Amino acid sequence: MRGHKNLFQLLFPPVLALLVISQTGLALVVSWAIRVYALKETRLELSDTLQVLEQMLREQPSLMNDQTLKALFSHQRYRITIIHPDGQVMAESRAPLEGLDNHYDRPELVQARSNGEGSSVRYSNSVNMEMVYLARRFQAPGNTELYLRAAMPLALLQDFYKGFYVQLLISIVIICAFGLFFVLLVVNRIREPINSLVETAQEYGRGNLQKKISVTIPWELAILSETLTAMADRLQHTIDESLGRQKELEAILSGMTEGVLFLNPNLVITQINKSAQRIFNLPQNEACIGKSLLEVVRSTELRDLAERVFKTGEKEETVIQPLTTGSQFLQVYGALVPEQQGCILVLHDITRLMRLEQVRRDFVANVSHELKTPITAIKGYIEALQDGALEEPDRAHRFLDIAAAHTNRLELIVEDLLSLARLEEQEGRNLEKQPANLYTLLENTRQACQFLAEEKDIQVLLEGTQELICPVNSAIVEQAFINLLDNAIKYSEPHTEVRLRLAQDGAMARVDVIDQGRGIPARDIDRIFERFYRVDKGRSRAAGGTGLGLSIVKHVVALHNGEVRVESREGVGSTFTVLLPL
Repeated sequence: MRGHKNLFQLLFPPVLALLVISQTGLALVVSWAIRVYALKETRLELSDTLQVLEQMLREQPSLMNDQTLKALFSHQRYRITIIHPDGQVMAESRAPLEGLDNHYDRPELVQARSNGEGSSVRYSNSVNMEMVYLARRFQAPGNTELYLRAAMPLALLQDFYKGFYVQLLISIVIICAFGLFFVLLVVNRIREPINSLVETAQEYGRGNLQKKISVTIPWELAILSETLTAMADRLQHTIDESLGRQKELEAILSGMTEGVLFLNPNLVITQINKSAQRIFNLPQNEACIGKSLLEVVRSTELRDLAERVFKTGEKEETVIQPLTTGSQFLQVYGALVPEQQGCILVLHDITRLMRLEQVRRDFVANVSHELKTPITAIKGYIEALQDGALEEPDRAHRFLDIAAAHTNRLELIVEDLLSLARLEEQEGRNLEKQPANLYTLLENTRQACQFLAEEKDIQVLLEGTQELICPVNSAIVEQAFINLLDNAIKYSEPHTEVRLRLAQDGAMARVDVIDQGRGIPARDIDRIFERFYRVDKGRSRAAGGTGLGLSIVKHVVALHNGEVRVESREGVGSTFTVLLPL
């Protein structure tokens, strides 16, 4: 396979590296030991030389001059130097005095001044080679302090190194050749059984679990061979069992629209169909199988139902709301499956039915409640008129006015209900829209509510961009703005002001209706767009509202793919915001 190394390529580099590193390390240790030994012997020889020189100078002080020193030691392999304490060279066995620098700061002299003797190994510019230096403080006749220094070149040691490294390189090459031969021998020895194992494993990967293999050497590969064979046998047995179970379940699960879950006695999911995954918004079934029911479906009611089925062996039925699906309602049937030693749960999604039923109940209750009040009042005043109030013109006229007001209220409720019905019919359809000037629509809204505002001495102010064009259905959008402004005026105190503010907010047109009314309690803000919901029922009816105005606003904005928001503080006022896409 491309990009993969064979056994030889894997083994030879580390073996080669090990051999080279070991040989190099050995060479470094040997060369270091030889150098240490050579330096030690050189220093001993130099020390003996200095002792002889000290003895000669004590017996013949006249030797302490340059010419005599050169005559005696110029042909020796070591150098002798006599140095004054201030660093000036008094005599030198090889180099001329004129070309010598001051030796005061030479390392060996610095040590000799402190300890009486010092040594160093460094390159000498005077003789152009690496030297070993040994300096010693000397008390000359006449109580004169001098420094004697002997030096010997390391050329012999360096020559030895050259030959040593050449031999080392040759030995490394020879040893690496033996290493290559050894690796080839080992690889060829184990390649055949490894290739057999690889071929067998590839066959297993293709699904052919019938192929057998027998490797006897080496021992590790023989164990691997036996393990692979046993694993193939177990895997084939497991596959056979799984295929049998799968065939039994396919007849039940195929074509079912209901969700189905199979559980073992430990309430672990062993099978799940796509409908159940869709109901619970779960990933592929492989991610669910093998997990506990409560881990996958956050519903203690479902777990309790399964436990009761296992405990009693009887069929169970219930309606649950799992945490994983929010407000979803599921009707669940549970029963034992003795052949599978487990339990089956069948799920029916009845959320839509439950919501429709709840909407129906709420609508009937609200409409009945809203209609009952004016009908009861009208009936009462008519009965009063029938009982003799017609004989009293003033009372009869007042009763008829009240009945007429309640009749008007009934008419408003019916009209709003019809408006809501028409808006709901438009849901899911393409709403007819035309580009319209929103400032003009708001001006029309202000004029429509002007009479009501003047009655309460409320000033309605219109501000904002006058050229903002937005695609809307002008008739229903204007009605929504009228509902908002009408509410703002009704629930504002006299002698205040209501502002209509128009602006562009990114890709949206923003309309704010701002009043200085009594505000909406925080607990009621989330519900004010519900049908017939009122914050203060008595005051709302007294103001003439039907409880459907904000529901109509919400439907109109939704049909335009917009958004309606509300911000309110009790005692300060409210701001209703409508966002419409441009």
